[in-house]
Amino acid sequence: MLDMTNSNNVADLSASALLASDTGIIIIDRQAKIIIWNDWLTKYTQLTAGEVAGSSLDEVFPDLVSGRLSKAIDAVLQRGMASLISHSLNKKALPLFDRLQNFVEQQVIVKPVIYNATRYCMVQINDVTAMVSRERVLREQARDMWVLVDKVAREKEQAQVTLDSIADAVITTDSQGMIMSMNPIAELLTGYSESDGLNRLVSQICILQNDVTGLPVSCPVMNCLQTLKVESNDVDHVLIAVDGHSYAITDSVAPVLSSTKELLGAVLVFRNVTESRSLAAELTRQALHDPLTDLANRRAFEERMGALLEITRQHGTENYLLYLDLDQFKVVNDTCGHDAGDELLKQVAHLMQAHLRKTDLFARLGGDEFGVLLESCDSERAYLIANNLRQAIADFRFAWQINTFKIGVSIGIAKITGTEIKAAEILSAADSACYVAKDAGRNRIHFHEIDASDSSTQQKEMQWITKIQAALDDDLFVLYAQRIQRVTSDQASEHYEILVRMQGESGQLIPPGAFLPAAERFGLIVSLDRWVIQHTFMMLTKHIEEESPLDDAIFSINLSGATLTDESLLDYVVELFTDTPVLPQSICFEITETAAIANLTQATRFLTHIQNIGCQVALDDFGSGLSSFAYLKALPINYLKIDGQFVKDISTDSVDRAFVEAINKIGHVMELQTIAEYVEDMQILSILKDMRVDYAQGYGLHKPCPLSDIL
Repeated sequence: MLDMTNSNNVADLSASALLASDTGIIIIDRQAKIIIWNDWLTKYTQLTAGEVAGSSLDEVFPDLVSGRLSKAIDAVLQRGMASLISHSLNKKALPLFDRLQNFVEQQVIVKPVIYNATRYCMVQINDVTAMVSRERVLREQARDMWVLVDKVAREKEQAQVTLDSIADAVITTDSQGMIMSMNPIAELLTGYSESDGLNRLVSQICILQNDVTGLPVSCPVMNCLQTLKVESNDVDHVLIAVDGHSYAITDSVAPVLSSTKELLGAVLVFRNVTESRSLAAELTRQALHDPLTDLANRRAFEERMGALLEITRQHGTENYLLYLDLDQFKVVNDTCGHDAGDELLKQVAHLMQAHLRKTDLFARLGGDEFGVLLESCDSERAYLIANNLRQAIADFRFAWQINTFKIGVSIGIAKITGTEIKAAEILSAADSACYVAKDAGRNRIHFHEIDASDSSTQQKEMQWITKIQAALDDDLFVLYAQRIQRVTSDQASEHYEILVRMQGESGQLIPPGAFLPAAERFGLIVSLDRWVIQHTFMMLTKHIEEESPLDDAIFSINLSGATLTDESLLDYVVELFTDTPVLPQSICFEITETAAIANLTQATRFLTHIQNIGCQVALDDFGSGLSSFAYLKALPINYLKIDGQFVKDISTDSVDRAFVEAINKIGHVMELQTIAEYVEDMQILSILKDMRVDYAQGYGLHKPCPLSDIL
């Protein structure tokens, strides 16, 4: 076996490969003399390497004087500037001929090669004769097609005049539903130009929804092409334009048949009826809204709930109903009169509306009772929304003349199931749960319980909300750090990943795996990330002011996907750098591959800005996603952290080892520093060193310790 650690063997093998290459290779020294001339050139010039050695290219080929190739060689030798000369630009190509004496079309690449600190010029000649021949044939075919295209264009122009004179939107398709034409009104309503729509499925351009349910409507054209029957609708279709604008439409579609009843396509005609339908909707709205608060009234609530029940049965979505009853409304009404009570209802309605999602239906059910329909919502999210409403009302103070009132709200929650249960029964269940909450002391939340075990599990999950919030309020989190050690040198590592622990009630430390999932599930992860960022800066500032500068030390802070979407995060970080002596080059932000891909646009924007001010960026858990390499080039990062699931078994699993080696090589090609996680022993570290991975991290190298111990 060839010893590839021997530099002489490598040099001999490289030289042999160069001479045997399927492209022409010429190496020219600083004096413009040929020193390497491979076998490919001998084949096409009948000149051997010995015959041309020591000659200049101009001496071998006199016709090249002042040619583009000669100038490109000079540019490499004088300035190190590479060039690519296509066959169309290479007017004075090398006189190369095949065995039948046919001229060889050439593409030439001229670039510098550095060897022993000396610059040489490499000329690479590629045979593109076959490609040039194909291009010539394609040009001839294109000329033939132009005559046919011109004829079709004239026929289309005649048809277009007819379509343009029609006031309604008109789209024609072929028998497969591919768009053949769109008139100007169709272009206006869909937002697509005819050129954009041509040869696309009509179902991709005409996106319809049901005006009542908001659910997608199957394309009537595709239905017509299958049934060969005329279809029309003048009630509840909404067209969604490419810019998101919606138009109420009436539509009709008919099949187009030949004289022999062969299906040729279909014609879709639709009209914008947004204005007339809006007027009808306003009249309906007035009948379905509470005039005092402008919320939906009980009738609208029950109608929507009935529709939601049907959706739940058909699609199995998870939905919840909140029943809210103000706790001190009667006191306000009795003390200050009905005008004060009405004003309280309006203010409370406005306050609670601000804490709901746009998709939630909020209604006044009567008196001081309100209802909320939470669509596509799980139990944790339902509780979180209810608790936000409860807290908002608890913090609210109602002032009327000289009086100030503290208002509470009791909330009952019931799940909207897909069983054969009636809307009135679910509303009654939520009302009963609200009564239990009020009876338990008011200003509380109660789930309608199916059985005791469900309630117990749910209660345990909800306990994390209080624990995490209390830890945030009372600074009961503790910052830890784990060293990220350089693998390829003995240089002492000054790179650490910031970790977090929670202090329990008895002072014990709770690992992040216990509370981080709950923080993400209940919407507290952004606050937790802010706490970690703030306290990291505080501790680093204290160290700088009391001890010494951080020098080359780098501290990596993890960011969740939710935090990446926080529009105020960048301003917050910039403000910290402005207000503290911590330098941007001392901070590295870590995001997981999953979070980056899920929030690619926001992540790219934030990471680009953060790099511009001097921070570094690490992509964590790389390799865990299904599209890792596709997204890697899009992200502005400095470090690539290889997912520990692949690293931990590389000493026994050849597949994992190959995967880690591939990621490391790709990272280095992209000029990224690589970090291997889960390094648990010295054997793994030795393998990583052989792979030339840059950094390693794991319990086998350094167990996490309080950040204060490091500083």
